[in-house]
Amino acid sequence: MGGMGTIHAENDFIIYSENHTMTTNLLSAAVEAGVQRFFYASSACVYPESLQGPGNTDVSLRESDVWFNPPPRPQGLYGLEKLNTELLLAQYSGQIDVRIARFHNVYGPRGAWYNGREKVPAAFLRKALAGKFLGTAPSQFEIWGDGTQRRSFLYIEDCPVGVAARNSNNDFVRRELNWVPHISLEEGMRRTGEWMEDEMLKLLQGSDPNERRSLLQKFQRSQVVDLRSSGHTFAILLPITSRGSASPGDCLDDLREFAASLQKTTWRDRHSLGGDRYNVRVYLAVDHDDNFLLGAGTDNRAAATLRDEGMKNVQTVICNFPRGHVCDLWRALARRAWEDKCDYYVLMGDDVVLMDEGWMRDTVAEFNHMAEREHVPYGFGCVAFTDVTFPGMPTFPIIHRSHLDMFDGEVVPDIFVNQDGDPYLYQLYRRWGCSAMFASRISNKVGGSDQARYQKQHAVDWTFSTLDDATTKVEDWLKKQGSQAERKLTLDVVIPCYRVQLKFLEPMLQLKSNSTCSVMFIIIVDNPSSPSIAELERKFAHRPDVRIRVNENNMGASASRNRGMKESAAEWIHFLDDDVSPHPNLLIEAEKCIREHPRAAGFIGNAQFPSADSIFTAAVHLAGVTYFWDIATKMEEDMPWGVTANLIARRNIKDGVEYDLQFPKTGGGEDIDFCRKKRNFSIDHGGEGFRAAPNVVVTHPWWNNGRRSYWRFYMWSKGDGGLVKLYPEYTYRDAAPNSGEMLLLASVFSIIGGFQALIGGSWIILALSVEFACAVIVSNVMHDAYRHLFRDSTRTKTMETTVSGIRWVIAVLESSLIRMGSEGGRVMGLLERGEVLLLGKRFDWFTGRAGSGPQREERKNSAQRFGLVILVMALFLAFSQ
Repeated sequence: MGGMGTIHAENDFIIYSENHTMTTNLLSAAVEAGVQRFFYASSACVYPESLQGPGNTDVSLRESDVWFNPPPRPQGLYGLEKLNTELLLAQYSGQIDVRIARFHNVYGPRGAWYNGREKVPAAFLRKALAGKFLGTAPSQFEIWGDGTQRRSFLYIEDCPVGVAARNSNNDFVRRELNWVPHISLEEGMRRTGEWMEDEMLKLLQGSDPNERRSLLQKFQRSQVVDLRSSGHTFAILLPITSRGSASPGDCLDDLREFAASLQKTTWRDRHSLGGDRYNVRVYLAVDHDDNFLLGAGTDNRAAATLRDEGMKNVQTVICNFPRGHVCDLWRALARRAWEDKCDYYVLMGDDVVLMDEGWMRDTVAEFNHMAEREHVPYGFGCVAFTDVTFPGMPTFPIIHRSHLDMFDGEVVPDIFVNQDGDPYLYQLYRRWGCSAMFASRISNKVGGSDQARYQKQHAVDWTFSTLDDATTKVEDWLKKQGSQAERKLTLDVVIPCYRVQLKFLEPMLQLKSNSTCSVMFIIIVDNPSSPSIAELERKFAHRPDVRIRVNENNMGASASRNRGMKESAAEWIHFLDDDVSPHPNLLIEAEKCIREHPRAAGFIGNAQFPSADSIFTAAVHLAGVTYFWDIATKMEEDMPWGVTANLIARRNIKDGVEYDLQFPKTGGGEDIDFCRKKRNFSIDHGGEGFRAAPNVVVTHPWWNNGRRSYWRFYMWSKGDGGLVKLYPEYTYRDAAPNSGEMLLLASVFSIIGGFQALIGGSWIILALSVEFACAVIVSNVMHDAYRHLFRDSTRTKTMETTVSGIRWVIAVLESSLIRMGSEGGRVMGLLERGEVLLLGKRFDWFTGRAGSGPQREERKNSAQRFGLVILVMALFLAFSQ
């Protein structure tokens, strides 16, 4: 439907054909379905033009006037189609009860009011309001015709029902239905004008003075709609090359397959009837020196192949870029299509196959859905195919013309060569929740996650300033459009995963966030031979918010976290271990913390353990190796560090901080180093350190299901001993040796004693070294028993455990062995790294945040243990006499 801007001679044949086909289809379906009554909305255009001629006499048209002075001569093909359909319906009167109403100029709120679809009341009101907002007097007022035309207008609430003069005679409808209009023309125009004024103000909001003036001046004029060129025009941006394949002709075989899939998946949309029209234009990019493709006379081989496959609208752009610069080709094609005023831009490859019919209408529906859901202008966003050859990656995106308008015809920045342009578009609009990976599938023969026909060149650091600069530009554009859309917080959950245990991973992937936060899950599988990978991918790889990557070999948790950070384009990263059980509100609480403290380097969540119900698990707590797992309940701001089982860190600042691979694969010290580097960079650049996030909670299971093992703690300590050299500002000298250093001394003497026994036959030194080692162990056990059972017994009262009585005493004794194993690991780490001179130095785990208290207590404990060792050794010597 529309006013005279739509219903005119140039559109006559399209209107007649499509309207008549739609009505006959509906009528046939209704009769077949047994529908009892059929209502047909006809038009006043069925009346003869001869009754509506020039002159000052008002014409009152009655229903019977259609047949005045036959044959009937309705207004244009639009009126003829309406009259023909009325006659057709009469032939069906024996099969279905038909009702017909001829509408005369219905107007009112929520009707079309610009872009050529509006009728005269809306056009007049729009032009008057535009003049009012412009503030110019006198204001020009455009009227089509000579200004003497007369019409009857019906306000929308009164409705059951381009010539010189037309009015409806309502005698028949008054007699048959007892109907008369209730809304006067003055009142109807007032209501419509108030509604339209609000709509105009929404469009004008945020625009600068020049843009405001331009839009209002546009509103002062009526537009003419050309149905032949209207609708949804999809530009297929298709770089093609004959290079890189076994034979130059292979590219044409791929192109034929692509063209066939394009024809098959778009045929229905391209031949659809009614308001939504779909057109396809293929824009080919061919290298200027590709003699195989260009050496075919007047038409290049690629274009000829597409036309042979039925694609008639093909444009070729000859390009002169370095080989393999696919993004340059996309940029050239997008600009050409933008200049041709295409609506949608599909970044495509010549070796892909489109798999699902209807992807064009699904694209339009997806953009509609995003506009309604996120309150953004239509066309704002990015829609990506589901690439069955590269699960979870938004390859081959579709964008709307608004993106090219926003960036002055540039589809992606110049930083992109042949990689990352597609995820850039997806991640950009993700910041408003306007990125979608819809169900329509695509298959990529070459490239994707595998090798391409060219050398892959990733854009360096595009997830920082490149993405942020584009974000700022989009924000400015939205403000000018008057959009109230709010940016979402972007948070990626990175899970390094060796065990691939779905019982842990599934609850993580089912976590929900608020609508104000966009979350993606990045799983880095560090065991390529895991039998559970296939099940993981089957269940989750299709999800657009889940990205699963498999390392070629075991790289360790730190390297896997680094890969996860490189995969991410979010503002924040939430690191989780692959065996934790997150609380259901984990992401909601994480967002709260970030929004409350947006300048923080990161946040330390709580990692809780189940109740310590065995001697060993109670001993682990008592040994102190789990103290920092729930540090968020013990401190609040400028946290020293946090374990990576539940750690949030800012990602969108280019600080160069990664997990240092000098630490062991199994962990130990890398989390402290990471947090300190992140914290120091943030502080140096005006930000804050890490803050506590006590309500961001996960439960960590006991390692090995609580089975006894000291190896993990030994290896952790081998790693974290490296912090002494890295952070001398957080180290201090302990005058007394710890158990590891004393046992090292005992080992040295035992070696010397062993040689002496073999050479000289004396066993004294060897015996003394064994006694010394025993004294060290006994003294440490005694001292820990004294600490936990007497001196510091109140510290364990909050510990969640069912261990008591003699079992508690045994746990206290075992905790000493765990602690000594840890201290021994640090000593061995120093020796292996050649850091012998650092023996006797200690790292302050609180990094100064707890004052000198922890250092004083550690020195006191060391001195007391060393004193006990001397005492026990003296007793051993006394008894041996």
